[in-house]
Amino acid sequence: MFNNFFSMIFYQKSKSGFGPWARRLVISFCVILLIVGWGMWQITSANGRDASLVSFTIDSGQGVKVIGANLIETGLISSPRWFRTWVYVTGTEKEFIAGDYKLPKNSSILNLTRLLTGASQPESEVTVTIIEGWTLKEIANYLESSGVYNASEFIQLTTTPDEFNPILDELEISLASKPAAASLEGYLFPDTYRVYRDSTASALVTKMLDNFAKKFKLEWRQALEDKGYNVWQGVILASIVEREVSSLADRKMVADIFWRRLNTGQGLQADSTVNYITGKKTPSVSLEDTKLDSPYNTYKYRGLSPGPISNPGAEALEAVAFPTANNYWYFLTTPEGQVIYSKTFADHIKAKQKYLY
Repeated sequence: MFNNFFSMIFYQKSKSGFGPWARRLVISFCVILLIVGWGMWQITSANGRDASLVSFTIDSGQGVKVIGANLIETGLISSPRWFRTWVYVTGTEKEFIAGDYKLPKNSSILNLTRLLTGASQPESEVTVTIIEGWTLKEIANYLESSGVYNASEFIQLTTTPDEFNPILDELEISLASKPAAASLEGYLFPDTYRVYRDSTASALVTKMLDNFAKKFKLEWRQALEDKGYNVWQGVILASIVEREVSSLADRKMVADIFWRRLNTGQGLQADSTVNYITGKKTPSVSLEDTKLDSPYNTYKYRGLSPGPISNPGAEALEAVAFPTANNYWYFLTTPEGQVIYSKTFADHIKAKQKYLY
C-alpha cells in the first residue's frame, strides 16, 4: 500500500503536472523533519553519563556567547551552536540569572537553560539582587523583605565583622587596608546571588566579599597606589561617587574633581555624605543639614569620610582608579538627573539658581 503511495508521488507524473512539485514538497518536508529531529535530539539529550556536579558562574552582564563559551570550557555542553540556537528560539537570551551554580555534568541543553534562567530553580534556593549604591541598612531591609535573612541580624553581622577579617586578608586582592573595627560597608559587592533559604547570612556575606575581590582589578589597586592612596580610601571615594552621579562618564569626571579637592586640602562637600547621616536621598542638601556635627559630614570636615557610605559597583571603583581629567571644580545634578559642571564657585551658584531653585 505504502509502496504504491510513494510510487504515485515520486514516479508518476499527473496529467496536471503536479508530480515533480509534490515530490519536491515531500523531500523538503522530510529534510526539515530530519533537521528538526536532529536539533531536538542535540538539545534534549543528556551530555554523557557523568552526573557529578560542576561549579559554574554567570557574572552580571554576560551574554549568550560568553555563557556558551564558558559552558564548553567546563565540559557542560559540546556544541555552542545548538545552545545559542535553543536560547534564541525560546527567547530566553536576556533571562539568564547571574550567580554561582552547581550543575549536573550530564545535563541536556534544555535542562541547563532552565536551570540558568531560573525556570526550574529549586524551592530551597532564592535569587537576590543587590543594587549598586545600597547601604548596609538597605541591603538588610531588602533581604528581610525577600524572606531570606533577618535585617537586624544581618546588620549586626556586617557591622562587627570579626569573623570576616581573616577572609579579607586571604582574598586574592589584599583588603588589609580596611581597619579591623570598620564595618563591611563598601565591600558587599552589588550583584545577583543565589542562596539557600536555610543558609546563614555569613554564607552570603562571604560570597559578596569573594566577589568584591574577583571584580576589584589589580590595575585599579595599582592606580590608587600611584595616587598615594590605598584600597580602603579608594572604596570610600567610590562609595561617594556611586551616590553622587549615575553614568560612568560622569563618575569619571566627578572622581577627578574629588581627587583634586582632596589633594589641595579642600573639603569634598559631597551631598551624598550628608544624606548618609540624615537618611535622605535629595540631590541637594539644605544649609541646615550641612552644619550637622558628624565626621561623615564632608561640608564640615575636610578629607574623606571615616568609611564608605554605600557599596559601590564596578563603574564607581573604575572611576576613582581612572578618572577623566578636567578643569571643573564644581558640579550639581538636576532633578532630571543631568550633571552640570562649573569651573568657578560663581558659575556654580548660577547653575544652582537655574536648575535647583
